[in-house]
Amino acid sequence: MKFGIFSLSQMPDQAGRVEAFDSDFKQFELAEELGYDSIWLAEHLFSTYGIVTSTQVLAAAVAKRTERIKIGTAVVVIPFNHPLRTASDFALVDVLSHGRLLFGAGRAYQPHEFVGLDVPIEESREMYAEGMDVVVRAWTEEKISHQGKYWTIPEPVEVLPKPVQQPHPPIYQACVSPESFESAAEAGWHLQMASPFTYRTYRESWIDKLEENLGVYEAACEKHGRDPKAAERMLLLPFFVDENSATAQEIYSRHVEWFYAKVTSNQQAVGGQPEEIKGYELTMRESRTTLAGGYLSFEKLHQYGAAIADDPETCARKLSSLRDRLGITEFVLWFNIGGIDSAHAERGMRLAADQVIPRVNGT
Repeated sequence: MKFGIFSLSQMPDQAGRVEAFDSDFKQFELAEELGYDSIWLAEHLFSTYGIVTSTQVLAAAVAKRTERIKIGTAVVVIPFNHPLRTASDFALVDVLSHGRLLFGAGRAYQPHEFVGLDVPIEESREMYAEGMDVVVRAWTEEKISHQGKYWTIPEPVEVLPKPVQQPHPPIYQACVSPESFESAAEAGWHLQMASPFTYRTYRESWIDKLEENLGVYEAACEKHGRDPKAAERMLLLPFFVDENSATAQEIYSRHVEWFYAKVTSNQQAVGGQPEEIKGYELTMRESRTTLAGGYLSFEKLHQYGAAIADDPETCARKLSSLRDRLGITEFVLWFNIGGIDSAHAERGMRLAADQVIPRVNGT
């Protein structure tokens, strides 16, 4: 089993943003020191929900502060940039990191970001598909031209530098709906799953639905002649550990609830959009049901395993259960959620490396 850490750079108090980023980098360096396999970074706009505006900027900085650890994106938002720019920037990150990039991509989901950039949210799925085609071709072909609905490359251009990893860095697709699992199987991409999104859609059944959707994925792999067990299955989880479960939950709970309150607020339709936006009907409808039913309390999140905050033995047992049931190959643990004190996050990282990961891996 591989283990990574996740950072959304959530900073409720913007007066301390410089110090908060310094703390993030201390955690990135600590993750490498402790033997974690990866660091996963996310980008968001216009909210303290996450203030990394471009994962390529942060990933490049991480590349020069670390030597071994993989650097993943969760996710790069394809509709928000010209795909040639995306391909060029992340090829450069792969070069700067000496081939350590893990490229996770998605189409975004927060309406206020689309409104701020004047990008049509209802067309995000089509933009994602077209943009990813251009990115992959830019990495693997000497020169490309393109005539699409959203982007045009009228004359053949050579995108440089080419990535170190060949034919390209590993590609991960963010997956929640059955359609996203099917498209990942068709493309042959790795799976990027996350309890915060699956849980808000399916609530107490989120693990059952993941298992069901993985069945859809495996059937689609077989249909396209792919090994259904070959791809990485990454799962992101809000996670904290202390010697005492009650203490872990006391420290962690309010920060998790801050995150869910923020994401709920940010996902509301804005700018005259309909309540249910094309392409997001399921997640928007079910997220409202989740909120109305009180499922975003830490008590419920913890009860249904969507957030783990326990003693080392309990944490290891819960992770092992998910691994065995879903075939997870990498857990990405989110310690520094919602502005939690960096000392707590670092202590949790150390305790997980010392007492949780060895239990899961049987060492």
